[in-house]
Amino acid sequence: MQVTVEKPEQGLEHKITVTFPSDEMNSQIEKRLNEIRRKVKMDGFRPGKVPLSVVKQRHGEQVKQEVMGEKIQQTFYDAVAQESLKVAGYPMFDELDDKDGSITFTARFETYPEITVPEFSGVKAEKITAEVTDKDVDNMINRLREQRMAWKPSKSAAKKAKKGEQVIMDFVGKIDGVAFENGSAENVPLELGSGRMIPGFEDGIIGMKKGEEKTIEVTFPEEYQSEELKGKTATFDITVHSISTKELPEIDEEFVKSFGIEAGTEEALRNEIKENMAKELARAVQNQNRTAALDALQEIVDVQLPKSLVDQEVQNLMNNMAQNLQQQGMKPEDLNMSADHFQADAEKRVKLGLIMGDIIRANNIVASDEDVDAFIQEQASSYEDPSEVVNWYKQNPQAMNEIKAIIVENSIAEKILSEAKVKEVKKSFEEVVNTAA
Repeated sequence: MQVTVEKPEQGLEHKITVTFPSDEMNSQIEKRLNEIRRKVKMDGFRPGKVPLSVVKQRHGEQVKQEVMGEKIQQTFYDAVAQESLKVAGYPMFDELDDKDGSITFTARFETYPEITVPEFSGVKAEKITAEVTDKDVDNMINRLREQRMAWKPSKSAAKKAKKGEQVIMDFVGKIDGVAFENGSAENVPLELGSGRMIPGFEDGIIGMKKGEEKTIEVTFPEEYQSEELKGKTATFDITVHSISTKELPEIDEEFVKSFGIEAGTEEALRNEIKENMAKELARAVQNQNRTAALDALQEIVDVQLPKSLVDQEVQNLMNNMAQNLQQQGMKPEDLNMSADHFQADAEKRVKLGLIMGDIIRANNIVASDEDVDAFIQEQASSYEDPSEVVNWYKQNPQAMNEIKAIIVENSIAEKILSEAKVKEVKKSFEEVVNTAA
């Protein structure tokens, strides 16, 4: 095998010319045709007795193309390995010459860039710290109570509707005094302040009493979904039938046990909630600190990106988006997705992958079996049946690979933050978890 490599003065694209004898390929073609001969069925011949010349006539060209493609692929990778070249993405084969007992082909390909990862002491990053407070637990308990709240109708005729209360009402919408389509309804429940209706509608009902009738004027937003109503001013004739206030359940034994806490006490409920919130917070803090550390590292590393890898990543992102849309019952073509929309994210992901790969090799970072098991156990501990979650992970190779990637990324981020110029930023539970969501 003869190999000639043309290296670029700039950029990453190389050109390689490879020549190899065709003898071995010809013998592989002959062998494959004989395999076909033993299996092929043809009118007028018993199985396995079809003349080789007939098989060649029918299948020779196809077999030659298949063997040629396989041989060129194999020879290409043998050649780049011989030249110690690391191919990024897929090669593009240009010229092919098959004559005089030898085959010559040329291919263009990009190589992985040389990366110089600086000392982590030069990285500047923010590191979040946070803890679960008693107030956070109080807020969570209130949310649980609100999830099980009931609306209690007011018996007082003098009761005025307030924000946060529910009215049962009728309404008739009109434009220029004429009722418009789909603008009327009866016995509609509406929590005032929920933002379900167009701006100004709910505010106009605040202060109304049971049995009261009132006409309010509102303007439909310019971005309203109905073309006929965009920007139009309308009146609504409102009739309030009832006003209800929220009634939250007491934190009693029944309430506590409904969450599977057999002790049935408020203290047990608070302890359970705080423990779960602490786990959720720890995950969110770790995820955000990992992202911050890796983003900060990228800022100070200059990498020439192989276009082929970026193009592949763009396609991966587009495919993932299309699958997500299809799962939601939407058609990707309706959104007119463009590769340009994914370019920046793809470049960032490829750059980060190249940098991390270099760090992993330099520091021999791996996700051990113990690390993987600990990660799965921690994730499963929040579920009612942890063993079921553990088994699901164990039987899902893709999920296991994702776990290993997260563990390795966490290890790299921890190493960066342990050596970088770190500014600690204290945040609340809500700030961290809402950002994660």
